[in-house]
Amino acid sequence: MNFIDILKKYNKDIHLKKILDRNTELFNFSYIKSDKWQTDDDVPYIVKTHLLDSYYCLPERPDMAFTFLWKCLNNSYNELFIRNNPTSTKKIKDTTSIDIFLEVIKNHLDTYVNNEIRIRDIIQLYIEKIPDKICNYIANYILKNYSIKQKFYNRRTNNAGVANKYISSTYLSFERNFRDILDIISKTYGNSYLSITNPQIQNHNIELNITNDEKSRQIIHSLSKKIKELLINKRVTLTDSTEQNIYSINLEDDYMYINFIFRNILYAIRNNTVHGNIASRLNSRTRNKNSYASSVYLYILGYMFLTLSLYELNYLNIEDLEINITNIKEFDNF
Repeated sequence: MNFIDILKKYNKDIHLKKILDRNTELFNFSYIKSDKWQTDDDVPYIVKTHLLDSYYCLPERPDMAFTFLWKCLNNSYNELFIRNNPTSTKKIKDTTSIDIFLEVIKNHLDTYVNNEIRIRDIIQLYIEKIPDKICNYIANYILKNYSIKQKFYNRRTNNAGVANKYISSTYLSFERNFRDILDIISKTYGNSYLSITNPQIQNHNIELNITNDEKSRQIIHSLSKKIKELLINKRVTLTDSTEQNIYSINLEDDYMYINFIFRNILYAIRNNTVHGNIASRLNSRTRNKNSYASSVYLYILGYMFLTLSLYELNYLNIEDLEINITNIKEFDNF
C-alpha cells in the first residue's frame, strides 16, 4: 500500500506496518529514574509534560519522539541561560542559550559519572556509533546549500538575492560558527559539487539540476566519510581535486567539538524538521532499513544532552547520567 492510499483512508496499524519493516526490531529504551525525583515539583513542569509526550511515541516512532524531546532540551538550556545571567536584560535566544549550555558542559567534561567513565567518555561513546545516514545528511545539506549560495551570490550586494529564501538557516549557522571548516570543505568538495550542479528556481522551488548523478553521490559519500572521521578522531585531512593541496581540520578544542556535535547534528535536524524543510524521516522516499536505527540514535543522543542539562540544573545526580551508557550499549547491540 502506498502512502497516498494510507492518507486517503488512515489506519494507524497499517501506517506502522508501512514505515516499520516487519523485521524491524524495536529498540529497548532506558529512561531516567532519579532519586531526586520524589514529587512533581522535583522535575521542571514544562520538561515533564513534553517528556511524557516523547515517551508516548516510543519505541515505534523515535523520530516523532525527538520533536517532543527537543522541547525539553530547549526549555532546559534556556533555564541555564537565565540562571547564569540573572541580571541580563537580553531577550532569550537559542544562539545565546546554546552557547551558555555548551560552555557549562565543556567545563564539566572531566567529571566522573562512575569510577571509570567521565562525561567526555560518554560523548565519545555516542560519536563512535554515529550512523552513516546522519553523516550523509550533514554532507548533503552543506554541499546543496553551498552550491545554491555560490550560484546566486552577488559580491557587490553581498547577498544571494531572491535565492536567499532557499538557503537553509542550518547552513547559515554552519557558515557562521564553522567558517574555517567551511572554507576547507569549499576548496575540496564544495567546488567539485558546484561543477556538476546548476541551481535554478523553477515553479517556486529550487532545483539543483545535477548533471552527473553518480559523481554527485560519490562526492556526498566521500565528504560524509570525512565528517565521520572528523567526529570520531577529532581531526581529518582533505585534498582538493588536484590531490596536491592538503588541508587539515581539527576539533581538538573541547568547546569546538561539542559545539560541532550539538549544532550540526541535533540542532540542524531539529531546525529542518520543525520548519518543514525536510521530509518526515520514516515516511520519506529515502527511508530504508537503517532509517529506524538512525532515528533511534538521534533520539538517544538528544536524550544524553538533555540529561546533561538536567544535571547542570541540579535536577539529576551525577550517577543518573549512567543511563546514557546503558542506552548506547543497547544501541551497539541493536
